[in-house]
Amino acid sequence: MERFVLLCATGLIGACASAPPEWEGLAPPAPDTYAEAMAALDAGDHTEGRAKLAQVLETCGTTALGEQATMALVVNALDPQNPDLDLAASLSHAYLSQPYRTPLTEQFAASAYLVSLDIGGSLDESLSILRSAAPASFPSECQRGLATPLDRGEAIIPAPPPQSLANRLAELEQTVDELETELARVRETLRP
Repeated sequence: MERFVLLCATGLIGACASAPPEWEGLAPPAPDTYAEAMAALDAGDHTEGRAKLAQVLETCGTTALGEQATMALVVNALDPQNPDLDLAASLSHAYLSQPYRTPLTEQFAASAYLVSLDIGGSLDESLSILRSAAPASFPSECQRGLATPLDRGEAIIPAPPPQSLANRLAELEQTVDELETELARVRETLRP
């Protein structure tokens, strides 16, 4: 959650909701920023990597490169070494909530959404880091790469599991605490 707050604090999320999709050339081209983000993540600088991925999302939205940046950010947010489960759940949900998707990434996002909720993440439906518009309305530099997302209409967003793994774990810990208390009571009763 701290890294998500860092993104908010830098104004990237607010800018994503209001910035026009035209590339203004004020920063390095999005493919270069994406490469820098991946290099930062490989070097272990998750704050820098996530911030650069957010910049790519701001510029590229629902294009091929924007989709790659979205999934890279989700995967990084699921990393157990520096998790941000709320970001993973919220960004996956935001991706599934907009119409421009590729089938493979849609499957990945649905799984990431369920996993992040199952292990303790929560959903912030107000997340506006992923701008949705027809891919052709974004800069041409964002069109390079994998398959272009198509208008697939409304996605079926999977229902969260009825009881998350985190909740099941908390219940088991409570049961263990209750059993230990009962065992201590029985031991006291049996003492001469």
